[in-house]
Amino acid sequence: MDGGNAANAAASGAAPGTVRVGYARCSTDEQDVVQTEQLLGLGVPADRIYIDRGFSGTTRRNRGGLDQALAAVWPASVFTVTKFDRFARNMAEANQILTDLSDRGVLFGLGGSVYDWNDPFGRLFLQTLAMVAEFEANLRTREGMALAKKNGKLKGKQPKLPAPARRSIRRRYAEGEVSLADLATEYSVGRSTIHRIIHGPPAEPR
Repeated sequence: MDGGNAANAAASGAAPGTVRVGYARCSTDEQDVVQTEQLLGLGVPADRIYIDRGFSGTTRRNRGGLDQALAAVWPASVFTVTKFDRFARNMAEANQILTDLSDRGVLFGLGGSVYDWNDPFGRLFLQTLAMVAEFEANLRTREGMALAKKNGKLKGKQPKLPAPARRSIRRRYAEGEVSLADLATEYSVGRSTIHRIIHGPPAEPR
């Protein structure tokens, strides 16, 4: 069975009368409106939509809306999101939440489809989505850091000791004045730092 067929086999529609509880994570006002309208279109009652506004990060910390949504579901209800990365953007978080929902008898709704975490195909499909969400989040973080560095807003790792100190360390060690251990003690750094200074690229000229 290929990936598309596996996903179709794992997904189903919500049974008539099933109550959905919706969750949205929005970093902009536009996302707020769009996701709310989508959740309403999926049959989520307006008073059962929980939103975290102004969040664009990858962690669950301080996401009161998510905590409220998870507390509002009950057995046979459907915890519903419009996109997978709206509720989890890494494998560990997704596994934790989906396992908790499954243990409580709650189904997971992704758009118009409903998945059972206990179904092997459903679990495989959702884990794949979690991997993709984590990859995309990491990629965006790297791109953001690269852009910040290009614009001078993110500096590379700075040496622990200034250039004059590094030149002095090289000279004194080369002349046999002090040992590596003595230099580490004198400058209050680890021996590995002194070793890198001595055996690394030459210090920049004055």
